[in-house]
Amino acid sequence: MTSETLRPSILFAALIAALAMAPVAPEAGNILFLAAGGLALLLVRPADLELVGRPAVWMPLTGLLILAVAYSIAAGGPNGLVGLMFVAPLVAMLPLIVAAGTGRDAPSPRLIPVLALCGSAGAAAVAIAEFSSTGSSRVGETVANPIHFADLALSVGFLALLGTALGRGHGRWFFLLAPLLATVAVLLSGTRGAVVALVAMSGTAVLAGVMVRLISLRQFAIGALVLAVVAIGAWAAGAGQTSGVQRVMTDIADVLRTGLPTDESTTLRLQMYEGGLNAFLASPIVGHGPINFVEAAASRASVRFEGAPHLHNDLADFAASGGIMGLIAYFLFLFAPLAEAMRTPHPETRKGLVVVSAALVLGYFVMGLTNAMFGILNLTVFYAAATLVVFVVGNAGGNHSRREPSLEQWAAQPSDNAASGSHPRE
Repeated sequence: MTSETLRPSILFAALIAALAMAPVAPEAGNILFLAAGGLALLLVRPADLELVGRPAVWMPLTGLLILAVAYSIAAGGPNGLVGLMFVAPLVAMLPLIVAAGTGRDAPSPRLIPVLALCGSAGAAAVAIAEFSSTGSSRVGETVANPIHFADLALSVGFLALLGTALGRGHGRWFFLLAPLLATVAVLLSGTRGAVVALVAMSGTAVLAGVMVRLISLRQFAIGALVLAVVAIGAWAAGAGQTSGVQRVMTDIADVLRTGLPTDESTTLRLQMYEGGLNAFLASPIVGHGPINFVEAAASRASVRFEGAPHLHNDLADFAASGGIMGLIAYFLFLFAPLAEAMRTPHPETRKGLVVVSAALVLGYFVMGLTNAMFGILNLTVFYAAATLVVFVVGNAGGNHSRREPSLEQWAAQPSDNAASGSHPRE
């Protein structure tokens, strides 16, 4: 088997691992994704270096180099490089992108939203089964931390919207089930950050779709009506009694009454954020390194906290551990898929990728305000996979064999609406 025939199999395995397996079996999915990246690294050739100019490559790579310098300086030596282990999936992603960019027979991008839909369905099934069997108000414990479970389910659900954004015909609406299934997992998990992110990501996807003219005014009106009906039906079915909604409503009531939520979890997080800000101000350029930044924050908080592995906030984690350099690395990681989407040459494909990647970028930022996203293995694996997906889909034209149509060819298939002369997206 040659490298050119092996690369598609490696890519396909990585996508299955991150999109279909990780939401329900994160350990197995993470290991398979990292193994695929390691194997792809062995197949990199000198000619592949031309891909360094792509945002999906140079932005994460630059972020990794900046983080390596900051951590080495803060730690006083190369032992600071151990901190790069927290973002190891981004390292594994780079050779996978190279494999996608040079392999003529890369997996068809038509499979990607199908895999993501499977992951969303799996997460919803786990949530319902766990709730039914245990009555827990925080489902997800059988898979991962309920917060991480909800964050990943939501992210995979929105990635599946590529099937709607880039498909044609009535079948494309089927992929709207993915975020609805993810919503089930989010509400039953009781994860407040994911509930807020759900609203933010939905609004971003709709707004971006209208701005790039991927969503017509007619579709917007119909969608708003359908959403209202679904929301009313869900509320009548008991969605308002789920832990996710109840915890958010309690927070809103606390904010209106006292200005801040008053629960113990929020109080602890505020202590961490205060300590993280003070730690950043004490070493604003390179931070305190990947090993000592939590202690640096704890010692500078007005009320010391103990036993925290991180500061439950991406901005605080990167600022306290890497200073300004760490924050630059964070935003390079965060915006890589959106920047890559904007470089997509095919106009219609670019619109769909921009809509989905914009929702994912904002979602990761919002969820990262109350919990670490980068540095949590399964969440970092997914973001690496999402960046890889944007590259694969955007680069689909001309990289597939005659047996597999490119995404542009798939998107160009006539639908009943197109044949009737109506708006191509209606």
